[in-house]
Amino acid sequence: MDKKRELIKEWIEKAEHDLGMAELAIKHKPEFADSICFHCQQGAEKYLKAALIYLDLNFRKSHSLVYLLDLITDKLEVFDEIYFAAEILEDYGVEVRLSRK
Repeated sequence: MDKKRELIKEWIEKAEHDLGMAELAIKHKPEFADSICFHCQQGAEKYLKAALIYLDLNFRKSHSLVYLLDLITDKLEVFDEIYFAAEILEDYGVEVRLSRK
């Protein structure tokens, strides 16, 4: 398998692990909404990075879903609904928001 395909596969596997953790938490600890949203954000970020690699688009280190989507729009149309969801999930990214309850 070539290097690009392997890297895409790794990003997708990591994304699936994050979404798997979110699913487990929803089933067993739905009150952990902030952690569930964090794993959803992480999964989305990793899927977007896999897509960017597939599209041969360079990206800087970032956890911003909106930034990653902006890069994708160079080659694909991204619907407003996707941006709306990304903006919501972005608040649950790596930076911990202590004021959120």
